[in-house]
Formats: sequence, structure tokens, C-alpha cells
Amino acid sequence: MKLASRPDIDQVVVIISNRCRHIPGTTKALGIGVAEKIWSIYLRDVAGVRVEVAPYSAVKHAIGYFQRVRAGDVLLFCAGESELDNDAGRFSGIEALSRKYGIASTVIAASVPSLSGRATAVRGHLADAAGYDAFAAALPDHLTAKQCQEVWQICHRGMQEMNEFARQKLREVFVRLGMGNIHSISDTISGKLDQVYCVRLQCGTRMFVKYANDTVKAAQLGQASSLKPRNRLYTERRALKWLARRNDRGVRVPEVIAFEKATRTLVLSEVLPGGHGLGEDLERGVFDPEAAWKTGAFLAQGHRALSVPPFWGTTGDDCSHWVNVLTLRTLGQQSKRFPGRINGQLAELKMASGKAAQQGFFHLDYCPKNVRLNGREMAVIDFELSSSIADPACDFGFLLGQYVFYGKVTGSEEDCLQALHASLQSYRQVTGDCWPAMASRTAAFAGAAILHCLNSSMQDQARHTEAQLLDVAATLLSLNVDIGQFLQGFICSQACTEVQ
Repeated sequence: MKLASRPDIDQVVVIISNRCRHIPGTTKALGIGVAEKIWSIYLRDVAGVRVEVAPYSAVKHAIGYFQRVRAGDVLLFCAGESELDNDAGRFSGIEALSRKYGIASTVIAASVPSLSGRATAVRGHLADAAGYDAFAAALPDHLTAKQCQEVWQICHRGMQEMNEFARQKLREVFVRLGMGNIHSISDTISGKLDQVYCVRLQCGTRMFVKYANDTVKAAQLGQASSLKPRNRLYTERRALKWLARRNDRGVRVPEVIAFEKATRTLVLSEVLPGGHGLGEDLERGVFDPEAAWKTGAFLAQGHRALSVPPFWGTTGDDCSHWVNVLTLRTLGQQSKRFPGRINGQLAELKMASGKAAQQGFFHLDYCPKNVRLNGREMAVIDFELSSSIADPACDFGFLLGQYVFYGKVTGSEEDCLQALHASLQSYRQVTGDCWPAMASRTAAFAGAAILHCLNSSMQDQARHTEAQLLDVAATLLSLNVDIGQFLQGFICSQACTEVQ
């Protein structure tokens, strides 16, 4: 309203994006149309202001006005002061566009709190049945009590499940891209916000889709309930395209069928139809040495790869991403439940690994659930955390530690040992002289992976073996262990204990 009252402004256009807005602490969001209804209340009886809904990006829609106004007009682009301070270049091209189109323009700051942060906090009150007072207090001062109540009701009526909203948007994407008629869309893992959708077409073809248009731009690693960060989809797309060009591993990976940048939608092919996850085998105590061999070989070939491009934007971005993953895999596993020495060992591992980063292809979420099997064929999925910079010991040790975990909790230590030796042998054959320098860190990351299992939903499976697993983890974390020799001794000592 302040802008509308200025004598030098003839028309104010409020641009809102055609997106839902997540309600913090819930799996729900405010659906499309809610924002437009709310603005109609905000602007009731206010002259000279109209609302436009942008198909995708509000900023791009606003910049499009350079092609819509007449010569002699002046464009003022307004955003909150905090938004401009934290701007990532969205308004940086305004001056160049002014010269290109011959339209005078400038960017002005509104003295209001950051719209994104303020709006997110206000939405958070919707999840609290008693949150109306705080919600109403955050609304514009000129609203009456009746209007505040009206906004509250519009929001509650407009709440819907995030995943249901995503399914609606995916149907629109498939129509736009001409990808066939959809028979069904299902969640691969129920209850997740960071969801992967299985889309089955009427012709029977199945595809797997990741959608991140209506989510936050970033989320902290390790938060299983987080919304999917948009930049992970760009990373996975780049990683899969690089792998497709090499295609020399004897291991299959998904094919990128389509990527719609405007909606951040990544469509991937199904790999090994009718197959199952390696994690399902390990949970049942089934340890196949041939599959383990392939897991080690796949990682080693990636770790030895040359000329791997950055997947997160620049080499510096990949380095920053690696530091975040390293922190998650080490300090992120610390817990008051664990002996103090273990928490100290995790800090030492972070320091040692931070000095060992190198170039190559790194998956960085290489765990049994991301390995698919069908007979003698193997596939690897989920490359959202891939990087061209990392410590290879982290990638490999994270896998081996989960083998050890399942070997212990299923009482299949000897079969597990055979599989581990196969994986170690294949990895060492490819990496050659590089192995000795990373052997102890690999063992340490295997120990950290055991802690990861104990900290996650897998902890229920280890109720009767947690103390023993903590002993194993502490030994592996000592940074002076040969993982092959240690595991052989551990299995033998366990067998002797059982005989006694």
C-alpha cells in the first residue's frame, strides 16, 4: 500500500509464484490459489494494485515486464531489504536488460522483514491448533479481526499433503512433455517428504521421478524428513550423464529420460525390473560374494576416474559439498549413547579424512539400499550426493560398515566375511598402489557406518548386539587397523566364544 500511495508510481503489480508452500513441522502445504485469495483480502479497497500469478518463477515473470511495457515507462522492481542482501544474482541483470530494451528501471528495497523467512514462520503457526493469536499478530496491521479470521480459514481449507500436490503437478508435467498416459503414481517409501515417485504408464512402462519445484532450495544433510533440495536433482542429472558416457563398468545405472528445469522434475528409467535391493538380502542374512565383488569394483573404477567434472556447479562447490558429507559421516554420528572415546575418534577421523580428499567419481551414499540386484546383474541408483571431490575411504568404508552391521545382527558373520573379502579384493585390484594409504581410513569409516546404523531406523534390529557392535566400531575407528585382518580375527573370536 505504501508503494501504491507514491505519486511517481502509476501501477503496482504483486507477483506470486504458482507453487504450494510447505508448512513447517508437517507433511502438508498450502496449495495453489491460497496466496492469491489471501492477497485479495490484503488489497481489498486498495486502488492501483493488482495480483498476477507467475507460472513458475516470480522473479522471471517480473523481469518479463521489460517486454510488456512501452518506451518511456519506468520499471521499479521491489523486494524486501533482507532478500536483496541475500540475493543470489536474481536481480543482477536488471541494468543490462534496461540497456537492451531501452526501458529505465531500478531495484528498490521495501523496509519489511525477509518475505521468505517471515512467511515461513507465519505458516508454522498453522500447524498449532492454538496458534491463531500468533498467526493473526503477524498479518498486516490494516486487517480487521474478521479479515484475519478469514485468512486463517482460507489457509486451513487450502492445506493438503505435499506428496498429493506433487502427484498433481507430475501429471501436468507428463502431459506437457508428451510422455504418455499415467496409470498410477505411488510413493516408493511412504511418509517421506523427500520422495521418489514410481510412475506407471498405461502401456505398462515404469519410471521413477524426483520432483523439487515446491520445496526449499536447500536442506541440511541427514534430515530424513526434509524436503528435497532442488540442487540435488541437477547433481544427479549431471552424474548420470557422465556415467552414461563411460558405460564401462558392467553395472547399470538409471537413464535420464527427461528433465524439466522449470519445475525441477527429473524422470529416470527403471533399472533391473523385477529385481530387489541388496539391503533386502543383507537383512535376511544373505551375503553373495559375487554381488559384493561388483560393489567394490564399481566404486574403485569411479575413484580412479580422471577428468570428472564438478557436479555441484564448480570445483569449489564440490569441495564444500564434500565437507558437509564428511561432517555428517563423522561428527554427525556422535551420540551421548556412545562411549566418550568413540566421539573423540569420530573427530579425529574427520580431520584425517579432510586432508585426504582427491578427484574422482564418488557416490557418497553408497549403501545396500542403493544397490539393485536381479540374478547376476547389478545396478546402482540415487546419485543425489555425488561429487568429483572426496576421500575414497569414506565411500568404500560406508558400504563395508553396513555389511558388518548386518552380518552381526543376522548372526551370519562367516558368510558376511566372505562377501567382505570379495569386495575388498575387487576394490584393491583396481586401486592398486593407492590402497595402503587409505586402508586405515576405510576401516575407520566402516566403524562410523556401524554407528550410522545404530543411530538410524536400523537400531531396532541391533537391540541384542549393540554393545558388541560398539566395540567393533571403536576398534575400527582407531585409524591403525587393517580391515581385512581385523574382520578375520573378529569372526574367529566370535566363533570361539560360541563354542565355549
